[in-house]
Amino acid sequence: MTDSSDGNGSPKRPAHRPSRRSDVIDAATRLFAMRGLETVTVADIADEAGMTSAAVYYHFPSKIDILLEAMHTFSRALVAELDARVTARSGDDEAIGGLLTGLLGWLEQHRPAATVYFVTSSGANLAAEALRRETRVELMELFTQAVGARTSPERRIRPAEAGVMATGLLSLVETAAASWLAEDAVLEGLGQRRFLRETAALAERIVGA
Repeated sequence: MTDSSDGNGSPKRPAHRPSRRSDVIDAATRLFAMRGLETVTVADIADEAGMTSAAVYYHFPSKIDILLEAMHTFSRALVAELDARVTARSGDDEAIGGLLTGLLGWLEQHRPAATVYFVTSSGANLAAEALRRETRVELMELFTQAVGARTSPERRIRPAEAGVMATGLLSLVETAAASWLAEDAVLEGLGQRRFLRETAALAERIVGA
């Protein structure tokens, strides 16, 4: 009779179950966020997910394929979150800084996946950068929409000007997210509260509010 345990007495679910794919992604995301990409192996991911390496390979050809799927899943959630925030607030006069700090708060709630996307996957390979570029296009469109919704009727903004502002906001989000998630020297020096205040203030300056 074949032993279906994981070596510790805990039974392993069959690899063919659909839920196992998301288990692999979740396990890999946790490890990538904690340890980076280079030191994590497929065997590590399998162990974290309570599977065999063969079961992981059943779903993904390589570690990089797992990374790309995790990044794609997070990027879809990120775009959807920003879209919801921009749409929900397009009719009010909330400052643009609040939009950015609110988004940072959302990233904190999804810290492992956000850390992989903004920090540990940076420069991983060409496919990862291509995915990031595609996501930036969608985020740019949403930030352009946000800029238009938060400027006074008396101030007419040319499309080119709105695009420049949106570029600045996106760059600010990416830089602030990396600093926040990596808990680098900038965040440590300012502290979380001041970091958020400074981020919001810079966003306001970008749009000239």
